[in-house]
This record gives sequence, C-alpha cells and structure tokens, in this order.
Amino acid sequence: MKPHHLIGIISLVGGLVTAEEPAKRETTATDALDISAIQKRVEEAGIPTPQSVQQLQEKADTLTHDGKWQDAASAYEAYARAANWLANLIGAGLDPFYHASYDDRKNYSVRKGDIELENLSKSYREKRDEATVSQAECFVRMNDSRHAVPLLVKALELINIKDAQLWSRARKDLYSITQVQEAP
Repeated sequence: MKPHHLIGIISLVGGLVTAEEPAKRETTATDALDISAIQKRVEEAGIPTPQSVQQLQEKADTLTHDGKWQDAASAYEAYARAANWLANLIGAGLDPFYHASYDDRKNYSVRKGDIELENLSKSYREKRDEATVSQAECFVRMNDSRHAVPLLVKALELINIKDAQLWSRARKDLYSITQVQEAP
C-alpha cells in the first residue's frame, strides 16, 4: 500500500470516529477540567503542611510511648494519610515534567529545586510507609490480626526495597501472625 493511501485511510477512520462521537470528545474535554475529586479530598483531608504532618507524627509517637495502642493506631493512620497527601501535592508541582513527551523532557534543564522537591515528595512517601507499619504494630500489640494483616500487606506493597529495616519489621510481624518461619 502506498504511503498516501495509508494517510487517507487514517484520515477517513479518524473522521468517522470524530463524526460518530462528538459528545464523547466534549465530555473528555470537560473531564480534563473536573476538579471535584480534588475538592472532595481537600474538604475531607484538608491541606497538609510539613508542620501539620510533623505534629501528627509526634502525637502518634507519644500515644505509642504511653501504650495507648488504639489511639496510637488512629493517630498513625491520620499521619500516614496526611504524609501521603502532602507527597501527592508536592508531586503535583512536578506533573508537567512527568506528563511531557520524551523529547520535551530531554530538552528540559532539570533544576536543582526540581530534584529537591522530588526527594521531598519521596521522603513523605517513606513517612507514610513508616506510619502504616507503626499502625499495624499497634494492632499486633492489641492481638488484632484482622486489622494488622491488611496494613502490613499494603505497607509491603509500598515499601522501597532500599528500606531494609522497615521491610524487615513489616515482614517479621506478618510472618509472626501467619506463623511462617523465615529462612535464616
């Protein structure tokens, strides 16, 4: 098939799709501007700051130190959610880079500030993971495996392989609950 025939077929097919689905295209354009999910998240979780996340961590750690496991578990959940939400908000500032084409990214001069923000977002994800494991450990201390296991499994899905200590803590608790022996 000659190249100009292929272009004609693509144009014809593209025209048919466009002619058949104008309402769908319009909806897609409208959806791109739909901020309702973000608004709902802000209404439910607020807008976290590094200071507010730090305060949640301190509260959870204090409750753990005092042996108030149920309250500590709830505090670690709030801390994990706030740290995750802050990581996502920081990451949103970098979205134009990550949504750019390969060529556009290649031609972009990455600034030191971009790298620092990416690292900051990563650090809040690590705090989320730590808080999730700590929350699970509260449930382990209360002998509540039904709440501990889902948290441990989720944490193990999220933990970076480079965080061997956190990985080991979560795995140890999971294997203890499931009565599985780790190989030495």
